[in-house]
Amino acid sequence: MAVSDSFAPFERPRGWVTTQTVDEVIANVRHGALPRTCYTIVMALISLAMLPIWLAALWLAFIVAWEIALRPHLENRLALPAARRSQAEGFGWLAAINVIGATAYTIYPVMIWRSGEAMGMVLATAWICGSANHLFVYFSANRALLLSCVIPLAALSLSAPLMTTGLSLESAISISSLGALMLAAGMFGFDRRALLTKLARDAEARASAEQANAAKSQFLSTMSHELRSPLNAVIGYAELIEEEAEAGPIAEDATKIRTSARQLLGVIDLILDLSKLETGAIVLRRERGLGSAILQQLSEAALPLAAAGNNRLTVSEAGALGEAEIDHMRLHQCLMQLVSNAAKFTRDGEIRISARREQLGTIDRLIFSVSDTGAGISAEDQARIFEPFVQGERAPTRRADGAGLGLALVRRLARLMGGDVSCESSPGQGSTFNLWIDAAPAR
Repeated sequence: MAVSDSFAPFERPRGWVTTQTVDEVIANVRHGALPRTCYTIVMALISLAMLPIWLAALWLAFIVAWEIALRPHLENRLALPAARRSQAEGFGWLAAINVIGATAYTIYPVMIWRSGEAMGMVLATAWICGSANHLFVYFSANRALLLSCVIPLAALSLSAPLMTTGLSLESAISISSLGALMLAAGMFGFDRRALLTKLARDAEARASAEQANAAKSQFLSTMSHELRSPLNAVIGYAELIEEEAEAGPIAEDATKIRTSARQLLGVIDLILDLSKLETGAIVLRRERGLGSAILQQLSEAALPLAAAGNNRLTVSEAGALGEAEIDHMRLHQCLMQLVSNAAKFTRDGEIRISARREQLGTIDRLIFSVSDTGAGISAEDQARIFEPFVQGERAPTRRADGAGLGLALVRRLARLMGGDVSCESSPGQGSTFNLWIDAAPAR
């Protein structure tokens, strides 16, 4: 847990590395009291093969009393009151308390080692290794606290081989092995701390990014609503001028105003829909209907778009589309965006719309293809045209008009409807956009 500004008044003497308060460290240690006690009971039972039962019972009784009563009592009477005055003083008392605990936890495995039995040495080694890992996990955030536990552990553990076999090759190998295990535990503890620090920073950065993205979406949604009202008024007045002027330069200017205002309104609608998708405000409204009705509605709405560039429009249905439960409005919106995109880059050519139904296992899909004979899209542009505010270079000398939002909206809506959209194209050979969605059979 990173130290926040609220902890700034606490003292941090030089040489102390802490990212937690005394209260937090104590809470963490108490949280692990039950697992430590259970582990101690298991080790004590196994040690009965090497040591007398009275010694195991005496040590176990002290450890249980230490975890349940003695440690909490000392922390409440000494460490916590000192921490109210100064965090450094609180950690000093906490370190002194843990010297007692570390010594008590280590002295018994040393006695097991001194039994001289192979099983006892293995058991003591496992205990020392586990204790070292435990200490570095809990106390690596504070150097003084860590040393107060590691020094008794290291001193008692490394002296056990000397007390058993004296100065010998066997004791040297044992000391080296125990030391290596404790160093490995230290590396594990510090690596864990570094990883947790990185994860905390990544989580903080992600939270900040999500907050900024939500604020951006809220801003776009608010501004889009604010712009729609004056634009609708502009369009209304332009239509009124067209009707009154009937013909002539004034009527032509009014037509240009109306057309430009509608284009801007279309961009605002796209921005509004994208912001709703990002905030999860768009909910699909599935309705039962015939797939062929979508094509019929699309052919009527797309004809003016195709005719604007002197293009032929063909609509075909490869097999019966049947009934489906789909959001007709959102599907129509996606297909109209694809047709508009095709018409924008095709002149004196052809735009083809086709649809078919396929079954993949238990899933039915409606697949729509919108093809054109326009300029085509390069492979580089195909990889990014579905990103917001990105346009492909369809023409060799200029970029296309538009904000680059239509295809981004199509992809997000298609995925919301359980499908996706893809592009197949080559420069100079036209393009084909394939849109598919899940079509739950109508009940």
